[in-house]
Amino acid sequence: MAATHLPGTLPDPNYQPTYRSNGAGDDLAALVAPYSLSRVQLAEATGIADEATVNSWVEQCCPELAADAPAPLEPVLRYLDETYLPDPANWPGDNAYDEYILENIAARMLARVVANTFAADRSGDYRELLALVATLVLIARYWDGTDEAFLTLLNAEPTAQADEYLQEAIANTPESLRSLLAELLLPALREARGTFTADEARLLTGYALAAGYYAGEHPYETLNGIHVAFTADERTQPDTEQIRRVEDVLKANFRAAHEGAGATENPEPHYVTLPGDQDGYETAAHLIAALSQAHDVIAFSTQPGEGTSALADDRRAAFTLYLCYLMLGDDESSEERAAELYRTNRGK
Repeated sequence: MAATHLPGTLPDPNYQPTYRSNGAGDDLAALVAPYSLSRVQLAEATGIADEATVNSWVEQCCPELAADAPAPLEPVLRYLDETYLPDPANWPGDNAYDEYILENIAARMLARVVANTFAADRSGDYRELLALVATLVLIARYWDGTDEAFLTLLNAEPTAQADEYLQEAIANTPESLRSLLAELLLPALREARGTFTADEARLLTGYALAAGYYAGEHPYETLNGIHVAFTADERTQPDTEQIRRVEDVLKANFRAAHEGAGATENPEPHYVTLPGDQDGYETAAHLIAALSQAHDVIAFSTQPGEGTSALADDRRAAFTLYLCYLMLGDDESSEERAAELYRTNRGK
């Protein structure tokens, strides 16, 4: 909640940020109820407290719990919603609370559980798993049905109501994305049904619901947290130098466009070129998570003699994952870029 003051005046020196629940506490508690995290993991997941503070939360809401036992997420989330966050003394500084702070905490909790659950078994292609999760997050953004129906989307036989809601969600997406969803993402979702245990299916759909439906903007941030956990031993993550280079190109293009405003010819923008292969598309996905406008300056190269379609078997999963990151962006340009890339490669 922002401080109330006239434009151009300083806020009241006695102003304290106020937490206001969005009324989703019970629904979020139900999503996290089956799970626990260590105190260190919980501190990392919540992002608002160190381990000592997390220990104090657990002592308050679970006084009988052993000091070294994993912390159950439901009572911790309820404690945050009902006791900790409403107390202004627990929020440093004078910045307003994020409107969806509790929802984002729940999504980060579940993202950590997903990473813990699936990172150990890398026998399959983790890119396909991530693309599936990203598809679920995207569907959740446009979901207008019940939580219970959404949680059955990975079941071998989802409820009839779930399929009806799914079709409504697809109809709610931008028209430019519908062919991509219908031809690329939804077939993969249907193929995945019944391939997970009941607990795994509930976890993946529960995370997607928290991140895509409840948490509001930036769902790719928690998705990228899972992505980073899965690729800890891979070389697909951009390093600091690569991120800085993308930042520099974005700034240079902005300056050139600003300085060239009104000129008869617009200056040619510069790009950061990545290989048009599995590693290149996956690196691009990470870059979007780090810099949401990175898609404006990313281009992909093709080696002589290579097929040019990003939908070829050896790069399809990583390309699909990149498209999902684009579609989960915060502006129409990234959605349009995803649709354009898909149309271009579908025709090759």
